Amino acid sequence: MDDNELEIEVIPSPHDPVVGAHVGVRIRHKISGLTAESSSETTQYANKRNALDKLKMQLVTLSSGN
Repeated sequence: MDDNELEIEVIPSPHDPVVGAHVGVRIRHKISGLTAESSSETTQYANKRNALDKLKMQLVTLSSGN
């Protein structure tokens, strides 16, 4: 998956006590339109990694026809 195929958005995490803190991540795969997000981790990096893993699983499921 090429980075140019992804649209990455930082979103507010409902679990963060700091108002206005943005550590959640939503990733959209431009070609398929699939999205995945994560806001359960304490860092933006960890949430990005989790969202990417979720998106990859969705793409694998889609490509396998299930």
